[in-house]
Amino acid sequence: MSGWLKDLVRAGKVDPAPAVPQADALPVPPVHAVPMAERLVAWRNGAPLPLAPMETVHARIKGRPVAFCVNMADDPIQNAHRKGQFYEGRELALLADHVPAGATILDIGANVGNHALWLAMFTGATRIIVIEPNPLALEPLVGNVLANRLPGIIDLSHLGFGLGDSDSDGWGMKKHNRNLGATKMFSGQGALTVRRGDAVFPQLNPDVIKIDVEGMEMAVLDGLHALIARARPVIMIEVLDIHAGAFADWAQARRYRIETLGKEPKLTNHLLVPLPQGAEDAARPLYE
Repeated sequence: MSGWLKDLVRAGKVDPAPAVPQADALPVPPVHAVPMAERLVAWRNGAPLPLAPMETVHARIKGRPVAFCVNMADDPIQNAHRKGQFYEGRELALLADHVPAGATILDIGANVGNHALWLAMFTGATRIIVIEPNPLALEPLVGNVLANRLPGIIDLSHLGFGLGDSDSDGWGMKKHNRNLGATKMFSGQGALTVRRGDAVFPQLNPDVIKIDVEGMEMAVLDGLHALIARARPVIMIEVLDIHAGAFADWAQARRYRIETLGKEPKLTNHLLVPLPQGAEDAARPLYE
């Protein structure tokens, strides 16, 4: 720093460096006043679709143009998108080996659409149903689907509610200004709805299910009891460490092998692969 600039800094007339806002001081991204589900119904009937303000990042991945809509300054997934990358790309590549051509995928806890976009673009899936209750996530989620021209593959007709083991109202979610994907649902603290998965999808037979629901994973699995027994899908799931024992018991009772994808503080990402029903498979390990 030159001498004259040092003098100005000491005099309090110039800051030595631009102030960096603390995470708690960052604004919460705006949400449109009309619920997303209502806006999408109007859009399907020919009306324009208003979305909250967002930035768009353009990238080229595996030779394909990709657009990412971002609206949060301190979020791991959107930070990856700002770099022109998908979040958890290694785990997605491992999952892709289990996605057959023409697959139907149920994405529970879709967040801003990171996994749904990747699966729609780089696998043979032809229908991806996204479930996401968080109003803050719905703006970039829908923006990502439309910016990449994927509404023919990614099904946006089940947004605005969560899944659990029973139907209930009055759920709330904190309005985060960072780490949107870590937002939990709390009973009795809002106006959001949770529905039992088997009631929502009485005839659906997905090839793959992805579950990332911040601690509600066992309730979601229980609520999909009939669907999982019927379809025997591969399941990509985030499990909190406090649920590890219950999760292992659930997988063993339903003859699923657990393949660990990655470990983070307090949670682990797993892949559940259905085991054959033959007696010769009984000795195979539950974990790999």
